[in-house]
Amino acid sequence: MISQNIFDLIIIGGGVMGSSIAYHLANDGFQGRIAVFEKDPTYEKASTVLSVGGIRRQFSTEVNIWICQYSLSFFKEFGDRMEVEGERPEIDFKPRGYLFLGNEKNWPLLVKHQAFQKSHGVETHLLNLEETLRLIPDLNPEDLVGSSFSPGDGYMDPHSVLQGFVRKAKHLGVTYLPQEVVGILRKGNRLEGVETKDGTIYASHSLVNAAGPFGGDVGRMAGIEIPVVPVRRMVYLVKPPRLFDYDLPLTIDPSGVYFLHETGKQILTGKSRKEEPPGFNYEWDRSYFQEAIWPSLAHRIPLFNELKVVSGWAGLYEINQWDFNGIIGEHPEVKGFYMAVGFSGHGFQQAPAVGKALSELIRLGRYETVDVSALGYERIFEGRKVLEEEVI
Repeated sequence: MISQNIFDLIIIGGGVMGSSIAYHLANDGFQGRIAVFEKDPTYEKASTVLSVGGIRRQFSTEVNIWICQYSLSFFKEFGDRMEVEGERPEIDFKPRGYLFLGNEKNWPLLVKHQAFQKSHGVETHLLNLEETLRLIPDLNPEDLVGSSFSPGDGYMDPHSVLQGFVRKAKHLGVTYLPQEVVGILRKGNRLEGVETKDGTIYASHSLVNAAGPFGGDVGRMAGIEIPVVPVRRMVYLVKPPRLFDYDLPLTIDPSGVYFLHETGKQILTGKSRKEEPPGFNYEWDRSYFQEAIWPSLAHRIPLFNELKVVSGWAGLYEINQWDFNGIIGEHPEVKGFYMAVGFSGHGFQQAPAVGKALSELIRLGRYETVDVSALGYERIFEGRKVLEEEVI
């Protein structure tokens, strides 16, 4: 009889990343018992459900383009892939595209990136002002040169995506345990298992750190330094005095402010706060909207000068302080310690591809579908950085 506390693989973190890894392993034929440890099964403060749910291929590095090409195809087939006993999840994917607005300062970069993206099979178009205004007639174009648009990219309901992965993974035999891991047992360069907050020991020689903003803490439990910290990002739901009779792409202004449509033609908006200190802060700040976001919104779309703030929330990015890209793969010195952390705001959209990649690495010892070796931990040891210029 197999002990209930012995697993062939333990995944710490049951958000979209951990659940994608669990699903892909089980779906791809992993021969063994998989346990996902998630300390908050309500997912109330999970980074997944607090994100805006975007997916884009407009990146400046090969590896990020490859990852998001796979993920986009996966999301388009999500309902079919996640069907359980005739029920298909509806993720409300809206392929309205991503639109990067360009001024004199950032336009040369958009031109360079568009050529690079097209060379890797991404349908990105450089639009002049007239073409840009056809997409957003209410736009103020006075300081713009043009825009970069990727049709087919878009946004979706992140909560439905997460629940789809969880339900399918459980259906395929993955065990979800509502337990907080507080310790990792290690002997030399081998893992022995984990200890949970209630003192229970679960044995395993293989573990995946998919703990998102807690990824650095999980690394330290194993005596591994992972340069990942939690950083607050705030999202605001606003209602303009007139609702648009057209659909917005997910639009990124040169100021760094982004905006997109939410249910009922209301607007979701936000902006990364570069001076935000690391920490587990879930409080949203109305004054930041008024001081740092609203002026840029009102300048870009004059109609927004009279908008109403309906609500807001804060979630956590898992910032990789090394180079703001994901850390994926097995640790070079600790056998069986796998990582999928540090995505710095790209985790939701990259989860399908990272799940597939880690499934192949764990089962086969190599990447086949998407080669993510450029994002291995080895680059930190070797002092190499993956410099991604399209970070929002």
